[in-house]
Amino acid sequence: MTGSFSEPHICQCLNRIAALRRSSPVVIYGERWQTGQQFVDSVLHLAGGLWRLGLAPGDVVAISAFNSDLYLEWLLAIAFVGGIAAPLNYRWSLPEAKFAMLLVQPVLLVTDESCSGWYPELHSSTIPSLKWRILLSSLPSKFPNECS
Repeated sequence: MTGSFSEPHICQCLNRIAALRRSSPVVIYGERWQTGQQFVDSVLHLAGGLWRLGLAPGDVVAISAFNSDLYLEWLLAIAFVGGIAAPLNYRWSLPEAKFAMLLVQPVLLVTDESCSGWYPELHSSTIPSLKWRILLSSLPSKFPNECS
């Protein structure tokens, strides 16, 4: 895993954040806040977890959650390992979410409590491409144990 990109890439912001905002708050969400270095470290830790899980460049990750600091970390970590983030609307019904996932064929689904209306009804057999389901708040070190 490398953080050096020869072409323009969204994750180039991580080097800049770590260099220019190392000790300054860059992310504030409710009572949580992170300095630039803490935020970059969190993204890289999550990216490492995705890499160890088996997420490969070009793999699609469907993500449906409330906007938050964790959501931003996930978007950057997915891009860092070369995955493709496919945001889903958490307000969708089960048929709408299934339809979208059948179109984008994700290998991973990341959700939070906002999807409680349709997530429990979604089964891996319904979306053939789906290998893993993870909660947005899961720790990367626990991915193999928490994935369904």
